[in-house]
Amino acid sequence: MKILALDFDGVICDSSREIFLVTLRTCAALDSDLDAAEYLDRLQARSGDRDDFAADPVYTAFVALFPLGNGAEDFAVALKAVMSGLALPDQAAYDRYFRQQNAGWKDAFHRAFYDQRAALRAEDEARWLALHGTWPAVTSLLKDRAGAVPYAVCTAKDAVSVQKLLAHFGIGDLFSVDLILDKETGAQKIAHLTELARRTGVDPAEITFVDDKVSHLQKVAPLGVRCVLAAWGDNGSREHLQARQEGFPVAGLERVEEILFSGFTESD
Repeated sequence: MKILALDFDGVICDSSREIFLVTLRTCAALDSDLDAAEYLDRLQARSGDRDDFAADPVYTAFVALFPLGNGAEDFAVALKAVMSGLALPDQAAYDRYFRQQNAGWKDAFHRAFYDQRAALRAEDEARWLALHGTWPAVTSLLKDRAGAVPYAVCTAKDAVSVQKLLAHFGIGDLFSVDLILDKETGAQKIAHLTELARRTGVDPAEITFVDDKVSHLQKVAPLGVRCVLAAWGDNGSREHLQARQEGFPVAGLERVEEILFSGFTESD
C-alpha cells in the first residue's frame, strides 16, 4: 500500500445529525410538500440547543437509509420516503423509488443542499462543528500511523467543510490539501480514485480505499484498488454480508489497524 484513501462521511466523520438538519432546512427552503418547515420547527423546539435527534423516529429511519444512497439528492428522497411512511427494505426498492421522483426536484435539492450547508456553517460555525462526531479509534490510528503512508480523502463533501472538520478532530495536519478530492472532482468515487492515481502517479493496485457503502466499493473495484468496508459507518449486517460476498474485507473498529496495515511496512 502506497496510499490510504478514505471516504469522509461515515469513515472519518459521523455527520448524520448535520445531514439531517441540512436536509430539513433545504426541503423547507424549497417549499416541498413534505411539511419539512413545520417538522423542523417542532424538532428544534424539542431539542433546543442540543441538536440531539437520537430519539427522533424520523431521524433514525432517515439514517437507516444512508447505505442505499449515493449523492446529496438521496437525502431528499430518503426524507420523503420516511415522512411518507414508506418502507424501503433493500437496494432494489430504494432504486425504484428514487427513479420515480421528479428529476428537476432532485437536481434543485442537490444544488440547494450545499448552499444550506454553507449557510448553517456561516451562521454559527461552532454549532455546525458540534453537529459532527468522529470515532476516536479511527483518529488515533491515523495519528499513530502518520508518516507511514500518505492519507487521502475521497468525498462528495466540499473541501472547505472537510478541512474545517479535520482540524476540528485534531487531524488536519495529517492530510495534504492536494490529496483532499471533493465533490468538484466528480459525482462518483471512481472519479476520485482515478484522479488520485493520476495526481500521485501511484498504481491503483497500491491504493487501499475505505468506504462505508458497498455500492461505492463495487464501482471502484474494477480500477484494481484494494477495497475495505468500514463497518463502523452508516451500514449494518446486510451490508457486511454483501461486502463479504463480494470479497471485500469488513473492518470493525476492533480490527481496523490489522485489516488496513497488517503486513505493511514503510518500505512498501
